[in-house]
Amino acid sequence: MDLLDKTSEYILENGVADLSLRPLAKAIGTSARMIVYHFGSRDRLIASALKQILGRIQKDFVESNRTVLDFWNWALRPTNQPFVRLIFEVHGLAPRNPKMYGGYVRQAIASWKSILIARGYDDVRATAIIAVFDGMLMDFLATGDRKRTTRSLQLALKKLGGVK
Repeated sequence: MDLLDKTSEYILENGVADLSLRPLAKAIGTSARMIVYHFGSRDRLIASALKQILGRIQKDFVESNRTVLDFWNWALRPTNQPFVRLIFEVHGLAPRNPKMYGGYVRQAIASWKSILIARGYDDVRATAIIAVFDGMLMDFLATGDRKRTTRSLQLALKKLGGVK
């Protein structure tokens, strides 16, 4: 496992808001100096790790040809909660620190839109699906009501043109 892989795993477990290089370096078996040498800065390290994590999620979604509802069920699994928590953490940090996190959020939305467009949704429907999915996921995380949030997502997808 290389430095970026180890960093990505650490970030999935610990988040990015309070990320400090020394504890990270100790946890992954290197030094803060080596991290800066390889990535240039803490910010570039975080950006690289977030890009890798997003790529892992999207690769699985695309290669397995999952539907949006399949992905919903994936996101609700306890083993995938670190991904979900990180996504919401970064989306929450972006308005306060757009220089650091805004680019990641814009890229994430654009890449999810392109995946949905490739599946036959138009730009407006793809945008709506992303917004509804994120909203239902946040609702589920806050309430734990899987049945209601799943049914709500199913209804929205039906209204937006089916499940692809």
